[in-house]
Amino acid sequence: MSQPKIGDGRRVLQLLRPVRNWVIADAVVILLSQSSGELLPALAQSWLLDQILPNNATSLLWGLVGLLVFAALFDLTMMVVDEYFCHQVAKTVTVTQKLRLFRHLQLLPFKFYHENRTGELLARVNDDPDTLHSFLAWEGSTLMASVQGSILYYGVLAFINPWLALVALVMGVLFYWTSNKLGDLTRRASSEARREASRYLERLRESVTGIHLSRVLGVAESEIDSVAQIRKSFIRESRRELKARLQAFVVIGSYNGVALAVVYGLSAMFIWNGTMTQGEMLSSSALVAIAANQLQRMLRNWLSVRRTGPALDRSDLLLAEETSTAETERGVVPQEIIGELHFERLAFGYPGKSERVLNDITFHVQPGEAVALVGPSGSGKSTMVDLLLRLYEPAQGTIYLDGRPLHELDARWLRTQVAVVSQEVQLRNGTLADNLRVGNTAATDADLLAAIRDAGLQDFYDSLPEGLNSSVGERGNLLSGGQKQRLSLARALVKNAPLLILDEASSALDPITEHLVNEAIAARRTKQTVLVITHRLSTVLSTDRIVVLENGDVVESGQHEELLQQNGVYARLFKREAEIGESMFAS
Repeated sequence: MSQPKIGDGRRVLQLLRPVRNWVIADAVVILLSQSSGELLPALAQSWLLDQILPNNATSLLWGLVGLLVFAALFDLTMMVVDEYFCHQVAKTVTVTQKLRLFRHLQLLPFKFYHENRTGELLARVNDDPDTLHSFLAWEGSTLMASVQGSILYYGVLAFINPWLALVALVMGVLFYWTSNKLGDLTRRASSEARREASRYLERLRESVTGIHLSRVLGVAESEIDSVAQIRKSFIRESRRELKARLQAFVVIGSYNGVALAVVYGLSAMFIWNGTMTQGEMLSSSALVAIAANQLQRMLRNWLSVRRTGPALDRSDLLLAEETSTAETERGVVPQEIIGELHFERLAFGYPGKSERVLNDITFHVQPGEAVALVGPSGSGKSTMVDLLLRLYEPAQGTIYLDGRPLHELDARWLRTQVAVVSQEVQLRNGTLADNLRVGNTAATDADLLAAIRDAGLQDFYDSLPEGLNSSVGERGNLLSGGQKQRLSLARALVKNAPLLILDEASSALDPITEHLVNEAIAARRTKQTVLVITHRLSTVLSTDRIVVLENGDVVESGQHEELLQQNGVYARLFKREAEIGESMFAS
């Protein structure tokens, strides 16, 4: 995907457009502050030297003193208001940008998350907008003030002496052009520094979340070395960015002295030929000094805009990612769901891979029926779940729900009708009740307790001092593997959806608990259609029918005894599992 062509400054202005009223108000406040805090004292020098001192105008002197004191207090008030407006703008723009990026993430195809690293995505959604916030909160107002101030002071200077204003302005343009060229170097260096920062964040996240594994394997020291190496790379790129910035600052910092030297020389000539008074010379020099400072600040702040550019690039690239039609298009929402499924000539291959996972899958599931999908690893069992939830779209063929093609249904509504229990359990950092109500926020405490009992968690629940308000820890780290899986099952039971999918849901359960859970599911199955995906063939004995997959095709279908008599793939898998069990007990 190509880099965005729009300029950095223009993109910042586009982000400010929704809060333009705040920006305009802040601009007025800054103008009042500059007029009272800098312009008035500069002009006062000319009044003092040319009008008050030669004429011994005491009353005018006291009036000027009072005016300057009032202007100082007024300037301080405007500075406080400016600070509030500036941070309000920064906070609003940043929060809006973060929500915009996060909302876009929810609409991207599922394959996007397999092709991108978590740390990179976190940096794009959180860190990059924070870079924008830092600029807007601490330098955005200064940039606007310096632009306004340069225009204001050069304009007043032109009124006093157009030639001085023209010379100072030409010099300012030359310094801007030079610093902007150096700004290109700063931008490139900043881009590399942000890339290394994302790598560092990703590696740090992996190390912290995998602390248990690293300690078990005894590789803590190598983890530290790995993080340290990436950190060194990040520091190296940050130093390059700093070097580029310092080069620009040297050019910018030299402007003030050069400009004043030229103005003093020209002013002396104008005084000698009688075209300028000494008071005008002092006021002009003060204005040039102030304008030079404003221009210096503007150039420094412009470098900050250029450093913000890479963060805006990454945000734009993320927002340019094509969204999934399943997430964006609103489909049909049936009044009720019976739970009949029909897979017709289904074929699918993951993006970027030439081979297909599913070839020509056809089978039917009656409402309220429990069907098991079994087969060797890689036969496409879990892929069926992704297609049923419309995380991916089939390459050919159709899935029907109650006779209606799945692609015609609203994907968000469809997922509310399906409860999934997978081998990889995802829990939130919260209470037991919070995790159980994820799929059904209206569930009562009685519903939660019934699901806990049916999922085989009663003994665990009885041991909790705070009951449903007990914390499960970050990602459920206060629970064992079996407890996590049973909690996931309980959550699915609380959801009470018409379709229940058990994707390796019993992999962490002992045989006794597995039997109890199967009984609970069977008791609740009067109005549920159940798909059971498993490697453990003992789990499928309670289902109505077994569909056997191999190499992406349906090779067998029937009940347990029928499939054993066929002496095919299922019989081979069942025999192999029995042999493994016997060898384990024998040892």
